[in-house]
Amino acid sequence: MEERLETLEFYVELLIKQMDRTRYPWDYLIMLGKLSKKDVQNLYNVCEKLSKEMEKQKAEGFVTFSPLLIQFRQALPKDLPLEDTISALRTQGYYVPLMDAFQRDIKKK
Repeated sequence: MEERLETLEFYVELLIKQMDRTRYPWDYLIMLGKLSKKDVQNLYNVCEKLSKEMEKQKAEGFVTFSPLLIQFRQALPKDLPLEDTISALRTQGYYVPLMDAFQRDIKKK
């Protein structure tokens, strides 16, 4: 059983190398970081919450969202780089307004 698992892990490593990272950067980061389905779902849940909070803050006149960015950073699995993750999620169409706001806040620093 262990040998089969090692073989499957090897095959996945080969597939990761063949991925089109320009089209699927988020999927690539998921596999490279060996994130579980639960890890990804938890991050999506955080993004949903932060997206709603951002819309609420926008309605109140906020233009920067640094506290939300801090919450996002804290929710990231430890092996995921912040800026790469934001860019990857945005490129693949996940939480685009939120990721755009995060990218703007990062550029301002």
